[in-house]
Amino acid sequence: MSVQVWLLSDGAPGHLSQSQGIVDALASRKNVSVTTVNLRVQSTFWKRLGRFLLPWIRHPQSWLARVYDIEVPAGLPQLIVSSGANTLLANALLARQTGAANVYSGTLKGYSASAYRCVFTVVPLGVASNHVLSLPPVPGDLARALPVPDAMDKVIAVLVGGDGAGYVFTPADWKQFALSLAQLAACHQARLLITTSRRTGAEAEAVLREHLPPAVLADAVWWSVAPRKVVRDFLAASCGVVVTEDSLTMVAESIYSARPVIAVSPPVASPNPNDAAALAAYVERRLLMRCGVAALADLSFPAVTTTVPDVQAEIVSVLLPLLPGDGQ
Repeated sequence: MSVQVWLLSDGAPGHLSQSQGIVDALASRKNVSVTTVNLRVQSTFWKRLGRFLLPWIRHPQSWLARVYDIEVPAGLPQLIVSSGANTLLANALLARQTGAANVYSGTLKGYSASAYRCVFTVVPLGVASNHVLSLPPVPGDLARALPVPDAMDKVIAVLVGGDGAGYVFTPADWKQFALSLAQLAACHQARLLITTSRRTGAEAEAVLREHLPPAVLADAVWWSVAPRKVVRDFLAASCGVVVTEDSLTMVAESIYSARPVIAVSPPVASPNPNDAAALAAYVERRLLMRCGVAALADLSFPAVTTTVPDVQAEIVSVLLPLLPGDGQ
């Protein structure tokens, strides 16, 4: 018999990635049948009110209709999984309506912890249902460490984000980043595999292209010009990774590759307390080095390969007891 899972999606790729990671971890031990339930908030007023009234809501179906544009599937799930603040209320209401165990990945944003059987985070929340993971969940193919690349062609993967999550890059920062990358590559006698992303922007890409010598580039993806999904391939080929720390998703994916990782930040960097605590924990566990864009040129990657925590096993150990018959 398959475990019936409803995966709630708000459409954000990072949130879907974490939810899929939880489902894939369970699928490594159990047969799983997944139904993706897409949702969109149609009333922020009712959502805010629902957060405060959640412990007393007795008719979840009517609240779902008030708050969301959502089509609830037929049948009953055994497990509900989601990530992203916009899914929190739906997760709790659907669990109440169906009687399913429910799991959320992320901080609770003021929602009552008692509404969720399990809350996965990478920093402690101080509530009974919280289970702290070594790294955030990622889809199963990303959770497996990559083999050591051929040392004959030494390359460094560079994953570039942009403004957001409390980080602001100026044109001067992008210029300094490019110059530091070139120096880092020269120090390691390596070339760069660089990819920008949706939030990098054409202006930042232009600065990087101007100040990165073509000879230092093994390959480059400029997202605003010709986007390609190359992150996993670049990580697989690399001996080390440089990633801008504005994206915890990119940081985690880099760590999962089992490569030494340097996370780079601009002078204006004010991550929220949860993100700051997560980054500090990665450093403490020696999964990550952090530096400013100017200091990057003075660092070097350690020669050893990073040991990646078995996050899938951590997740499974929590999920199985939540399922009917203790997951047997």
